[in-house]
Amino acid sequence: MSELLGTKAPIASDLNLLLQITILVILLVGFKLGKEKTQSSLKTHGRVMTIMVLLNAMAILLVMGPSFVINFGLVLGEVSTMGFPLTLVHALFGGTAEILGIIFMLKKFGNVRMWMRFTWVLWLIALALGIVFYVQYYIVQPV
Repeated sequence: MSELLGTKAPIASDLNLLLQITILVILLVGFKLGKEKTQSSLKTHGRVMTIMVLLNAMAILLVMGPSFVINFGLVLGEVSTMGFPLTLVHALFGGTAEILGIIFMLKKFGNVRMWMRFTWVLWLIALALGIVFYVQYYIVQPV
């Protein structure tokens, strides 16, 4: 267990939480670049968003995915509590946002503003649920 953030969370979870908050800040910068609508700002927007999608994919593959697999039995044991739906909805929203981000990264569309905003909202909900998850499991509930 880690004392990085003063909780009972493993260091990987602490680092992932800090990474996700950093991604949020950088996504806000990328969002601002996209709003400027100059050729240069849109190109930079695309690069920033691509890097954030890749960072998030690494966090999913290296931290969140393995944690989910390792703790799957614990999650199933909480079907009647907040833990199960929280984990499921977080994974569904976050996974969908990540898949859409990868699609945007790999395929160039015409006007995709609505889909990008939809992806942004999904990711924000997943982030909020991830923070609730962190607080629930590592601050409120002793592990």
